[in-house]
Amino acid sequence: MSDDFDRASDREIADRELSIAQARAKNQPIKFTGFCLSCNERLEIGRFCSGGECKEDWEREQRMAGIAGKWR
Repeated sequence: MSDDFDRASDREIADRELSIAQARAKNQPIKFTGFCLSCNERLEIGRFCSGGECKEDWEREQRMAGIAGKWR
């Protein structure tokens, strides 16, 4: 027989699993557009220019947007 504590724990676990599942459903891969996501330079493959600067800039922008509550 379960008591209030057991039911509360079960509810907490269910809520946590639901939240994780919802967050994972939003995490989709970035689609290839043919252009760098940071500087819009034309690309044959990938999503950012070679060298890594554009990727770092884009990730920084995304983090700042998330902090400001403006997810793109």
